Amino acid sequence: MRQFFLALLIACSVSAMSAQSLRQSVENGVNTSVRQSENHEWREAFATCRSLDAMIGSGNPDLHYLVAKERFRLYYRINKLSESKGQMALMENYARASKKNDVIEDMLMRKAAFHKSIGNVTLASNCYKEIFAMNTKGLGDDGKEKCFKGMITRAKAEKNAHMADVIGRMYAAWTDSIAGIRAAKELQTIKEQYAAAQEDIDSKATKITAQWAFIIILIVVAVALAVGLVFFLIVMLKNMREIKRLKTSLAIANTNNEQKNLFLNNISAQIRPSLDAMEQGDTKRHIKALQSYISHIEEYMALEQSREEKYEFANRNMGQFCEKVAEEAKKVVKQGTAVTFNSQPISFSTNEEALHTLVMSIVGEVAKEGALERVTIEFKKRNPHTGHLLITAVGMKLTEEQRASLFCAFSEIVDLTVGDGLTYPTCSLIAYKLNGHLRLDDDYRQGTRFVVELKDA
Repeated sequence: MRQFFLALLIACSVSAMSAQSLRQSVENGVNTSVRQSENHEWREAFATCRSLDAMIGSGNPDLHYLVAKERFRLYYRINKLSESKGQMALMENYARASKKNDVIEDMLMRKAAFHKSIGNVTLASNCYKEIFAMNTKGLGDDGKEKCFKGMITRAKAEKNAHMADVIGRMYAAWTDSIAGIRAAKELQTIKEQYAAAQEDIDSKATKITAQWAFIIILIVVAVALAVGLVFFLIVMLKNMREIKRLKTSLAIANTNNEQKNLFLNNISAQIRPSLDAMEQGDTKRHIKALQSYISHIEEYMALEQSREEKYEFANRNMGQFCEKVAEEAKKVVKQGTAVTFNSQPISFSTNEEALHTLVMSIVGEVAKEGALERVTIEFKKRNPHTGHLLITAVGMKLTEEQRASLFCAFSEIVDLTVGDGLTYPTCSLIAYKLNGHLRLDDDYRQGTRFVVELKDA
């Protein structure tokens, strides 16, 4: 038995040495053919290839592949297209029969280059796709991404523009699909956060008494807002841009809900002075103030409820718009206060009616300032899709506390006969529905500058 195993071991060693020697002989023969072709000894080179095939015999498809590849090179060098195609078919048969990935990949690379050279771009592209599929079989996302990058780097190093383009487009499509999966997970997290926030809103809503009729209206608005947000969540699934927009919407909703709760907690303190004044006989002025307050609340709530319903846009001449509102502003400010405009006849897509309401509302508020010296209205285009509408009130000074809460509704208890503090928050909602944002220019020091950041889509 021991002699049997020893004989088997010797036979395997001899076989391995023989296989190594055969491969070396084939590789040397291929090199000989290359030298012969360089010396234009084409017949001798083909004869060398025939000798190599005979020497290999049956089996060893990976060695036959080396010979077929050399014969393909010879035919391709002497511009024999039909024979080149035949050798390419043989190369593919030998490579696939070898079941060795490195041999199959070498064949596919040469097949892609050949078919690209004869104008069959589709077949060349399929070769690169097969190489990627073969190298990523059984791999996870990290392995696939590494393979994508490796093939792109290889293509660039070899100056293979077609391969870089094919794999680059595959990588981009794959990246988008992965991004969609990650976006769905992020959406689920946002849904859970929203559900928790909604439970908190409902819990607080149950504590409100029925004696305040308009409080019930606020609860209905909150429920309608919740429906709007749920609809927005569904729409957001379609693309990543909607996810970013939803985060902004949720932030506004949370801020508004906090302000509503503050308003509800302070409602008695807010309207009690007017009720007391009416009881003492000062009825007309305070009734008018309360009616105005309720009207402004309804307007604010309607805008807040429909803030995701963007206004319809159309191209407008912003130079003409600024000139128009400047003329109207002159009738609003005190006599002697200068009103100017500064804008080129730039075309920009927006909703002129809503933007007009926003600008004139701000002008109406700044006109109440006794120290107001001048009002300037101007429009500047920042890039093809973004513009800034600037309303500058020279001489109007705001404290840091006023600047911090200027666009927050119900942030403080005010004298309703003087103003209810809802103009700027309402304008902020109008700006949001215009696909924009209303803020103060913190760098402007000669007064107060309002900046309406607008996007045309």
